[in-house]
Amino acid sequence: MSPFRNDPVLPGVYRPDRPCRVLRIVGELNFGGTEMRTAELLPRLATAGVEVHLVTLSDRIGSGPLAESVIRHGGLVTPIALDARFAPRLFGLLRRLRPDVVHVDCANFSGVPLTLARLGGVPVRVAHFRGDDNVRRSLRRRISRWLCGRLLRASATDILGVSPSALTFGYDVAWQNDNRCRVVLNGLDLDRLWAPGRDDLRALVGAEPGALVCVSVGRATPEKRRWLLPPILAELRSLGVPAHAVLVGPGDGADDDARVRAAAHAAGLADRVHLIGPRDDVGHLLRQADVVVHPSCLEGLPGGVLEPVALGIGTVAADLPGVRFIEAHLPGVTVVDTDAPPRVWAEAVRTAAAYTATTTPQTAAARFAGSVFAIDAALAAHLAIYRPRDHPTAQRSRQPVGSERGPR
Repeated sequence: MSPFRNDPVLPGVYRPDRPCRVLRIVGELNFGGTEMRTAELLPRLATAGVEVHLVTLSDRIGSGPLAESVIRHGGLVTPIALDARFAPRLFGLLRRLRPDVVHVDCANFSGVPLTLARLGGVPVRVAHFRGDDNVRRSLRRRISRWLCGRLLRASATDILGVSPSALTFGYDVAWQNDNRCRVVLNGLDLDRLWAPGRDDLRALVGAEPGALVCVSVGRATPEKRRWLLPPILAELRSLGVPAHAVLVGPGDGADDDARVRAAAHAAGLADRVHLIGPRDDVGHLLRQADVVVHPSCLEGLPGGVLEPVALGIGTVAADLPGVRFIEAHLPGVTVVDTDAPPRVWAEAVRTAAAYTATTTPQTAAARFAGSVFAIDAALAAHLAIYRPRDHPTAQRSRQPVGSERGPR
């Protein structure tokens, strides 16, 4: 049991006569892995009697494009910017909502809102690590991370990672010695991936017969390295393989998109690199791809790899711990060294395309539904954390489905 389980709580915080109330805190409710996985769990959590409210920390997009899904399932979305009023505003919200659980997806910064949750008497306080967080930082960032980490250790009752490496690099290399830690894998909603869409992908990009259509899904951030797609297409061309690249995901304003376009122009492939922005029918587009390329150099458990693999689409990805974790459980992943030249990526694309050609979507979906990444496994793990008293067969001293945890 957690050393903080017996903290004094405010009267009436846990009330079995109403749904379990969860306050989930995310950076922004935009189209991204963390946010999409959160949104996919909402209807299942609501059916199980869990009411989820969201706090977003972005002052850029406010509630965000996924807010409608939260509201539809009985929750509220409250933007609270990270400024001088952050702490009193969040504490005031805690006093009004009286949540049973505060669940924060903000890496080590989670220690700040979880400290406020502990002061507010919230009994279950969850820190969730979504990425490996192994990039170099300035001295100021290292000091901030250390301070927030100390707060997290003192305030969290549960510490989750989407993969073992997310806990190793994000929280502590010795996380298995902390009995609050467990791996809770991202669940993936296959129904969403099989939903119908509106476009014929090949017609949308003008792909000629016989050309490979390479799709890459992800936000336009530097670590996604989307600018590698044009050089990979150029190498495929030199191998006699005509190809188009389709980049799906929200832009970052201008910088990353401009870099991708400049790389396409330099390779003489401006008419074969297509930036189509965010889409709500990603599964429909992925099902029409010949191959998916995911060159990101920083991930936890990448949805940009998991989603196509679930559909039987061969996927090329950089050699990261989370990618290796997926490869160990499901076929269809071709791993390339993170610093490999474009020619190596191009050869891997041909290998992945051959896998797609010999795999049926139905076979891949059936295999995925029985895997550790199925959304029902993620739901069971969340319920074991959120409502342990309502689920005596899933107490914290036992290992919930779809998770790994430190020793008791």
